Formats: sequence, C-alpha cells, structure tokens
Amino acid sequence: MEITWWGHATCTVEDAGTRLLTDPVLVRRLAHLRRRQGALPSPVALRADGVLVSHLHSDHLHVPSLARLAPGTVVLLPRGALRAVRGLGRRLARLELVEVGPGDKQRIGGLDVRAVPARHDGRRFPVGPRQAPALGATSSTARPAPTS
Repeated sequence: MEITWWGHATCTVEDAGTRLLTDPVLVRRLAHLRRRQGALPSPVALRADGVLVSHLHSDHLHVPSLARLAPGTVVLLPRGALRAVRGLGRRLARLELVEVGPGDKQRIGGLDVRAVPARHDGRRFPVGPRQAPALGATSSTARPAPTS
C-alpha cells in the first residue's frame, strides 16, 4: 500500500493496483482556508479509480475539484448528499455518483471498500448530519467471485 498526501484531507491510497482519492480539494484557497505549504497537487492526483468523500463540508466535498476527475470515475458519497447539495448530480453527471451509508460495500478496481460511521458533524446547511452522516472507509483486496 502506498499513500500520497496532497494536503488537508486529500490523499491517494494505492493498493492492489487501485487508486483511491480521498476528499479532493485541489485548489490553493477555499473560502477562509488556504494552502500554507507546498504546491498544488500535480495532475497525477486526478488519476483515480474511485473517490471517497467523508462528509458534506465544502472542504471535503469540493464540487469544482470533483468536476476535474475523468468521466466515469466512481465517487462514494454519504447517503443523502445528492439531496443535500443542490445541483450535485447535474454538475457531476459525468461521474458515477454512489451514495453509501455505514456498512455498505462497493467494489472499486481490485478493492472492496466498506463505508463505516464517523463521529463528526459533517452537515451542509440546511441539511443536518442526521440526513447525511459523515463516513470513514475501510478497504480490503477484492476476492474473485466463486465459480461453479
């Protein structure tokens, strides 16, 4: 497993030939937040088989950064995100948006990714954390389906 940290909560986790990008924020400044050290992530950060979005705060679910991903990229979002963030499905229609809740599992490349609960108020007003709870994720190498 190889992990590349790009700043804030954005990193690439590479395992079993699969690249997962977490909470992509690929800009120098976002509202009151600014990148204090290092350059912006290189274009290699955009090469991902899947993306994990932990919660709905704008510094984790950054729509302009997600829009830069390749068409068809799988993006796992907390269940309720499409309802909570106006226009999200329309603005990211080129991506495969999948809402997940704690315990849900999704295969991305060579990995099985399972959503787990996170203790964080990840709301995006006016929607509170109960309608779109924050998530973490675990992954394991995908096992081939049994053949008969």
